[in-house]
Amino acid sequence: MLERAGVRVEPSALAAARRGDAWTATSGWRERAGQPDVLRWLAFVAVLSIVGLIGSGAWVRLSGSGLGCPTWPDCTRASVVAPASYHALVEFVNRCIITTVGVVVALSVVASLLRRPFRRDLLLLSGGLVAGYVGEAVLGGITVLMKLAPALVAAHLLLAMFLLADAVVLHWRAGSRERGFEVVVHRGVTLLADLMLLATVVVVAAGTVVAGTGPHSGSPGTPRFPFDFRSTAEFHAVVGMFLFGLVVAACFLLFALRAPRAAWRRYGAAVGLLGLQGALGYATWFSHIEVDVTEAHVFVAGLLVAALVRFRLGFSSARAAGTSVVGSVVFPGVRPDTQHQKSGQ
Repeated sequence: MLERAGVRVEPSALAAARRGDAWTATSGWRERAGQPDVLRWLAFVAVLSIVGLIGSGAWVRLSGSGLGCPTWPDCTRASVVAPASYHALVEFVNRCIITTVGVVVALSVVASLLRRPFRRDLLLLSGGLVAGYVGEAVLGGITVLMKLAPALVAAHLLLAMFLLADAVVLHWRAGSRERGFEVVVHRGVTLLADLMLLATVVVVAAGTVVAGTGPHSGSPGTPRFPFDFRSTAEFHAVVGMFLFGLVVAACFLLFALRAPRAAWRRYGAAVGLLGLQGALGYATWFSHIEVDVTEAHVFVAGLLVAALVRFRLGFSSARAAGTSVVGSVVFPGVRPDTQHQKSGQ
């Protein structure tokens, strides 16, 4: 029996109190981790880290460091850490960024599980980040083992873009208190936005083919696509111009429907990045694929994907379970179509 401040305390009671303090501390951590803002903050960090991953991956290729770490998951047969050489360090930094993305993705899943109130849609989106990250890590390892086969390198970048889109959607949805989302504009508006996203997928895929045909293979002696470089670059530019045409059409549509300022801000971000991307694309060609300009071209591509996904998400509004948002129209100049009205009844 112990005595504290004149009060006798049983050892068993003291141990129970200590266990209670530990449980209170654990519960407090869980409560803080379960705050809605924590998941949204982690999703934002995931967006930034994935954009950084896309940029670092491009630099690995452009600098010829694709096989700077010739094995995987170790950098060399003797060490996980890169030796003191430029190409090995470039590749190793890229792997470190991939590890950072993995940590953020794992924390996002934990935060979505602890979030109160719990939302299944956020857990599925964070689970999608995990699946995409695992696929990206495995595909990256296979790409190294297959000596930078161009098809695998192209798939590696495309998967990173889809991973980025998932993170943007997670960040958007985590900012709402409601789990239900409903399109609140006419179908023609969303159709145009969907076409813009589809054209973006095509133009990014075409860009990977251009990279797989061009001079920057990632490492000397690696295989290339058996296509004509000029023809693939021209196709990439044509699809990019088609995307630009869709963006111009969206401007007229937003003006005709008297879009609110929030929609114009999202549109402004998308059109600004698209204009910059087009200028960088032409600069890349006329500079004979100069590495610094090409690096900026790939990096801005990630930012453009994020901006276009946010532009499309802006046409949906959150709704509470069992309710409809048909009466809450985003654009004052148009109402949802008949099918949306029926779905809300």
